[in-house]
Amino acid sequence: MHELPETIAVDLVLLPPGPIMDLAIGANRTLLAGNPDGAIRLDRGGCLPHISVAMLPARRGDIPEISAKVERITQRCSPMALTIDAVAKHRKNVGETVSTFHILRAEILQLFHKAVMNAVMPYQAAPTGPSAFSGEASAPSVDCLLRFPKTSAYERYSPHITLGFGDLPEIIPGIDFPVRFEVTKAALCHLGSHCTCRRVLAAFDLGRGGAATRR
Repeated sequence: MHELPETIAVDLVLLPPGPIMDLAIGANRTLLAGNPDGAIRLDRGGCLPHISVAMLPARRGDIPEISAKVERITQRCSPMALTIDAVAKHRKNVGETVSTFHILRAEILQLFHKAVMNAVMPYQAAPTGPSAFSGEASAPSVDCLLRFPKTSAYERYSPHITLGFGDLPEIIPGIDFPVRFEVTKAALCHLGSHCTCRRVLAAFDLGRGGAATRR
C-alpha cells in the first residue's frame, strides 16, 4: 500500500481517449529519440497523457471531499468534444523547450475548468515543497504547482497535453491537424516531477458519475 504524504500535489485532469493517448505517447517517443535522457516518458501506467484542469497542494485528509465535489461536477457535465489544432512550444527559464499538443479552449471546457477551480481551491493547503510529489520533484515543478491559480487559471487557462522536452516538428507524419476527439473521463492525480500524472487517486466518468478511488 502506497502511503500518501500529509500534503499532496494534486492535478484534476481530463484523460484523453486511447487513440489520443497513443498519439501523445508516439510524439513523446519522437522527442526521446532526439533526447534519450528526456525527463518525461509518457505511458499509460505511471505517466499518463492528460489535460490539466486544476492544480493545487491539498491535505491528505481533504482528498475524499475534493473527490466528492469533482464527482458532482462530472455528473452534470456531458462528454466533451475537443480539438487539437497544433503543436505548441514553450521556452522554460532554464533554456529548455517543452512541446505540447495545443487544445482549443471550447466553451464547455472553460466552464468545466472554472467550476472545478471554484470547487477545489478552498482546499488549497499551505505552500509546500518536493515532499508533496510522487517521487523526486524539481524546483520548477513546485513553482508550477504553487503558481497555477495565478498564471494558468480562469482567463489564463490554456488547455494542452504536455508531450515532453524538446523541439517537436510542427508537421508530424501520420497526424493531420486539427485532430478532433471526445473526452469521457476525468481523474484526480498525484503529481510527479515536471507535473506529470504519476498516480490516479480517483477516476470519474463524465455524465455518469461513479468515482473509483484508489489509495
